[in-house]
Amino acid sequence: MAHRHAFEAVDRTLRDILENETEPFGGKVFVFSGDVRQILPVVKNGSPVETIDAYLKTSTLWSPFRALRLTANMRIPRDVLIENPATDEDEDDDIRPGAIPKCMNRITDEMHADINNPEVATGEYFANRTILTTTNPIVYRINEGVA
Repeated sequence: MAHRHAFEAVDRTLRDILENETEPFGGKVFVFSGDVRQILPVVKNGSPVETIDAYLKTSTLWSPFRALRLTANMRIPRDVLIENPATDEDEDDDIRPGAIPKCMNRITDEMHADINNPEVATGEYFANRTILTTTNPIVYRINEGVA
């Protein structure tokens, strides 16, 4: 997160250029994304009080901000199958890289078939079998299926 002075400098500059002293950022709409609590500004050799003072929420600019929170993954509806040139299965009934399986159990069974074999289940084994997902509830569901 940038120091609040950086935001205040942009605000003053836009108010001056656009000749609009009454509205934040000269009346231009800004969209900030992310969780402002996750990344505090860095204040070199600063105390915790100085770090909090550098936080955007301590600026007079913060009061007109409107925070919107997403509670659901809006990227894709739950039951939609993405059109993908890689089909779900090939002729040998194996899941291919890049394919989107219809059933998560199929992909975990395919990728982690030897999970209980200590001779096979090494660090490299798991490094080459990563499943990337968007939310923690999906991670928990996958972990339950693998365990």
